[in-house]
Parts: sequence; C-alpha cells; structure tokens
Amino acid sequence: MSSNTTDLPPYSEKHLVKSPGATQTAVSRIAGSVQTCSIRDFQVDYLTIVRNSPTSYHIALTVDPTPLYLVEIGSDASKNDNIQIFSASDATLPALAVARLSANPRSKSEAPATICTASPHLPDAQWRPLTRCGSLSVEAYQTSIPIVTVPGRAPAPHQFSWRTGVLAKSFYQLWWDGPLPLVPSSMFMHDQRGSEYVFATVARKTASDKENIIEIRRGGGLDFEFSVVLELFVVLHFKKEQLL
Repeated sequence: MSSNTTDLPPYSEKHLVKSPGATQTAVSRIAGSVQTCSIRDFQVDYLTIVRNSPTSYHIALTVDPTPLYLVEIGSDASKNDNIQIFSASDATLPALAVARLSANPRSKSEAPATICTASPHLPDAQWRPLTRCGSLSVEAYQTSIPIVTVPGRAPAPHQFSWRTGVLAKSFYQLWWDGPLPLVPSSMFMHDQRGSEYVFATVARKTASDKENIIEIRRGGGLDFEFSVVLELFVVLHFKKEQLL
C-alpha cells in the first residue's frame, strides 16, 4: 500500500505555553508516573490469620503484626450472620463483609452459604452463593467472586473453585475458572492450567508450620480479598475444622 505525502502541508510544531515554574519530566511510558497493579502481574501479598479465641481472629500482614481486620464467628449455627469481618481500627463501624451459613447446609434447594462484601447491613445488599461440587474423593466449592481484572475498572464477578486437601491436608487453593483476562478462549486448555491460575493459597497452622498464612493475588480489589477470607472460614466450617 502506497501513500502520497506530496500534497500534505509542511509539519509545524505547536508549542504549549508553560506556566511559570513548570518543569518538564522525561517519561518512558504512556502511563507516566502512574503506578498500577494488575492480577496479570502475578504479584502476591502475604497475610497471617491469628486466633484470639475459638470464635475470634485477626488479620495482619506477615511483615507487620498490627491487626488490620477482625473476623468474628457466630457460635449459634442458626444465625444468619455467622462469619463477619470488622475493621480493627474502628470498632464502631458495622461489619464490612459477612458470610451467612444456611441452617440446612445439605439442602439441594438453597446454597449452603451466601456472602456479601459490600455494605451487608443495608436492606438492598447483594448476596452471592458458595456451592459444593466435586467428587466423593475430592471435595470442592464453586463461587462467583467480584474481582478487578483491569486496573481502574469496577470489579466484576468471575467463577472460582476452591480445592482442599489436594496438595496436602493443610493446604487450600482458590483457582480461577476459564481463560484469564484478555486471553482468547482458543488458547485456553483447562488441563494445562499452571500456578498463574491460583489466586489464593492458604497454608494452615500445624505442628510444623507455626502460623496461618494466606498468599493472595494482588490487584483484585478489596471485595475479592474479603471473599477469600470469608470463604476460607466457610469451607472450614463445612469440613468441621478450625484454624489453630
């Protein structure tokens, strides 16, 4: 394909008027100095869950023991707001995220648990189910979690699956289902998924491992991170287990 540039007017550079004292900074990318973090960067954060009592825990970074959030577990299985996340810095705030456990977890007509990660105290709060799946030998759970897939965009629900006891009894993993963002379906092969599809790994405290650690994919947003914590406790509840 050819083009004729002989009829184009000569290029004339336009200079913007600089304000007094303005300085020009060289940039090496379109985004300039703006820093973003995407789930496709495959970076992770490390959290620790510390047990305060049989029904109370707090969450902190592994690099800083300051409690960031509190997790309260209701002792009455008939209550709707069994597992709640609160701010550790302001006890006057209502629960930030809640998981409600069904009184009939084996029912086929209702989900064994529903989860809300945005203003659960409001009457129009949005609740989403966590459901059981898998085989007799491998118990798994499916969930649709709000997650930020493109920096600057609102979180959108995506399907995930929890795997428990596959690697070892003390390890739980949250797997992304389907192709990753901006990956064509034709390039996706379910049986060849690698570690890039693991969005959270939980290593439970044992006799040899001295703390509960969550390795969680960075960039997914707070709804995603709250969901991981709540769903972990829901899965533990179904398995009749607790974090030490």
